[in-house]
Amino acid sequence: MSSPSTTTAPLVSLHTHTDLSLCAKPNMTLDAAVALAVEDGYHTLGFTDHIHIAEVTDRPAHAQQLREYRSRRDEANWPVRVLIGGEFEVQGKGSMVECDEILEVCEFVVVAPNHYHLRWVDSVGDTCAETAAHELDCFETAINWPHTDIIAHPYVGKIQKPEHEPNAMWDATDKNRIRDLIALAKERDVAMEIQPAVWFHPDRAGRVAELIDMWLDDGGLVSLGSDAHTLSTLRTWTERYGEIVERFDLTTEKMWLPPLDR
Repeated sequence: MSSPSTTTAPLVSLHTHTDLSLCAKPNMTLDAAVALAVEDGYHTLGFTDHIHIAEVTDRPAHAQQLREYRSRRDEANWPVRVLIGGEFEVQGKGSMVECDEILEVCEFVVVAPNHYHLRWVDSVGDTCAETAAHELDCFETAINWPHTDIIAHPYVGKIQKPEHEPNAMWDATDKNRIRDLIALAKERDVAMEIQPAVWFHPDRAGRVAELIDMWLDDGGLVSLGSDAHTLSTLRTWTERYGEIVERFDLTTEKMWLPPLDR
C-alpha cells in the first residue's frame, strides 16, 4: 500500500507492542510488525513492551528478550528504523515502576501515567475534578523521572467510574497547571503522545485534542504512537495517520524523534 506519510511528518509509531506484552496478540511478533511497517513505508517503528511490577514481569527474561530484539534488528538491516524501548508506568504520585536492568537495554522510554486498571496503580478521586488532578500528578511524576522521553495516552486510561471519561476529565482539568507542566516538559525534553484513542473516538475523548493544541502552541514536542497490540491496529494507524498530521499541522520540528545515535 502507498504510504500516507509526508515530507514534513514521517510515518512513525513510537509506541508499539509485541507478543512480549501479556496483552498483545500472539501473532504480533517483532518480525511481523516490522514486515507490515516495511510494506507501509514507515520511517521509524519503536517497540515499547510493558514493564510491570516484579511479580508480573519477569525482569531478567524481559531484559534478555530486548537484547535479542536488538540483535535481531542489527542483523536484519531492515529498511525501516527500528528502536527497542519500553513502556514503564506511574504507580502513584511520585512513584514509578522501575527496573534498572531493563532500562539499560531500552533505547527510549514511554511512560503510562494512567494504567488505572492495574491493581498496583493508584486511582484516586471521587469527583471528576479530583481524578483529573490525580492525572496531572501522574503527568508530573512521569516528567520528573529522569528516564522519560514520552508520556503515553493522556486521559485515556481505563477509568474507574463511567462519568470520568476523557472529555469530562479534560473539561475539569486546571489549564493553568497544564501550562506549568508543559514548561517543565520542555525543560526536561519530554514529549506528549498523540494516540489513537483521542483521534478515533471523538465522542469519548476528542476534546483531549485541546491538550495537544496547548502543548504545541506552548512549544512542546509531541510523539506519535499507535499503541498497537495487534497487526490490524498497526495497519489502521497507518491508514489514518495523515488525518492526525493534517489536524495538528505536524512537521518534523514539532515531533519528538529519537536521536540518530540511539
